[in-house]
Amino acid sequence: MRKIIMWDMVSVDGFFETPDHDISWFVFEDELAAYIGETQMEAGTLLFGRATYETMAAYWPAAEGDIATFMNGIEKFVFSRTLKSADWHNTTLVSGDAVAQVERLKELDGGTIFIFGSADFAATLTAKGLVDEYRLGINPVLLGKGVPLFQNIPERTNLKLTHTRPLKSGVVILHYQPQSA
Repeated sequence: MRKIIMWDMVSVDGFFETPDHDISWFVFEDELAAYIGETQMEAGTLLFGRATYETMAAYWPAAEGDIATFMNGIEKFVFSRTLKSADWHNTTLVSGDAVAQVERLKELDGGTIFIFGSADFAATLTAKGLVDEYRLGINPVLLGKGVPLFQNIPERTNLKLTHTRPLKSGVVILHYQPQSA
């Protein structure tokens, strides 16, 4: 069975976007790029909710470099009840039962499935116990307000820390696995 990993950058106070959906506060530098390069090798599929998909699809097709090559080439699924099409290369639009589709994807052969951003969509998968690992890049910034990464979580989920990687920039990458109650 394929593993689902939620990977997000987050402020120390728990936000992944400002109120106006700005993500320019992320600390992005060579060490983080190296980490992404190392870990993206295990990915076979990316999952997005509508809002994150629209942001990514507006940026990556015109971008250059290794990460852009990865983002533009990998299999992608966008889950939305309102989108009419998903034109970014190698993207499938799913408008039906997201949980059933993700359960099916987990059963298929292929690399690890990653979720980037997509807090509402990720919360749905978390509530159904479908996320196998959380990878968080904690950025050395307090935003004060914004969009919380974890919201609408229906019950407590204990996490086990499995990996830490501090970067010179002050970003600390944490890997957690959910634990049974």
